[in-house]
Amino acid sequence: MLGSGKVMMEIVVLDSTVSVRGERTLVIGHSLTQLTRGLEPRESVVLETASGDFYAAQVGGIEFEIDDTIYTLTVGARLPEDLAVERVEGLDPEVHDLSLHELVDLLGQLRGRAS
Repeated sequence: MLGSGKVMMEIVVLDSTVSVRGERTLVIGHSLTQLTRGLEPRESVVLETASGDFYAAQVGGIEFEIDDTIYTLTVGARLPEDLAVERVEGLDPEVHDLSLHELVDLLGQLRGRAS
């Protein structure tokens, strides 16, 4: 659930070798992302595919290897570009309709259970 303060999310840009459509989980190494910091457990992120699609996701697990950090991401709902941009730039309850974002996240969770 989204809090009462401004919430900003990282965007994880994926290359063309990573397929998200139809997947419920995604395992990716930190070295394959353009992130400048490590992700935290249960952190919400936005995935951007090479084809320009956006998906909500949450860090479900983190494993540490000698030369990389491996994230297991739970893939949620596909996001329209405007909602993805809002999440990355920061959700402010004074400006954004947080109930819409919560509804999209809930639909993503239900999609995962139905599969």
